[in-house]
Amino acid sequence: MPKYDSRNRKALSNFSGQHLLINKFLIKELVDLAQINRSDMVIDIGAGTGAITFPLAEKAGTVIAIENDPASIQKLRSKIKEENNIKIRQIDVLRYELPRSPFCVVANIPFSITSPIFEKFLGDTSVQLQRAVFIIEKGAAKRFTADPMTNPVILTWRMWYDIRLVRTVPSSHFSPPPSVDSAVVTVIRKKNPAVPINLRRKFIAFASHGLRYPRLPFYEAMNEVFTPPQITKLVRELRIDRNQPICCLNEQQWGMLFLAMTRHVASYRWPKSPKKNKRQ
Repeated sequence: MPKYDSRNRKALSNFSGQHLLINKFLIKELVDLAQINRSDMVIDIGAGTGAITFPLAEKAGTVIAIENDPASIQKLRSKIKEENNIKIRQIDVLRYELPRSPFCVVANIPFSITSPIFEKFLGDTSVQLQRAVFIIEKGAAKRFTADPMTNPVILTWRMWYDIRLVRTVPSSHFSPPPSVDSAVVTVIRKKNPAVPINLRRKFIAFASHGLRYPRLPFYEAMNEVFTPPQITKLVRELRIDRNQPICCLNEQQWGMLFLAMTRHVASYRWPKSPKKNKRQ
């Protein structure tokens, strides 16, 4: 896979470094997992010559095939009939402007830019992603679904999306076979998230502060935000040990903790947004 380099956008696109999916049974499984129907707009990232694109087109209302390799684009176009529901976009996915209306994703994405792609699709309050099925590198899949959670970015994704590792994918399902294991991951937008979406930026600041040292005891990680009496009350409400590592909280507990701050803590004590997240 091409290495991620912000100075070289060409390397970010899915050229020959993409491991193309060749197993038809797995492709059907991906489409079925996404529960696609005729009302759906679906994005296929790194469409290649259409291995996933065309099965999606049989189920979806519209399929947007994103591909940046001119040779693959030419082959993809040659397979499309005049009347179709496939829209081809020759562009780096990280430069693509996402739809403003609800959409889904089914894709075998380039392993080298997995985190930037997830941040693009899950890390912006304006994005209308409803559900997705991704094939990604297994190591990334395990990080995104791990407990305890030590990464505030991943925690923030999981506050608004359920992320699940479905299964491992053998290397024989790809051409050329990747040197690392792959996995199927589903992403589903939560109907009732623990934190309202309009408070996302403030939550990012809170999570970044709380997880600055993920293994700190709960009371120590939160003593700059909450007073000792407040921490004592929170320990009871969250049903935790005050000495347990802050990273051991689940999404629901993080939501309760954050909302307690917004309701009972003076705003000057709230953690400030890290500069790198101010665009969100």
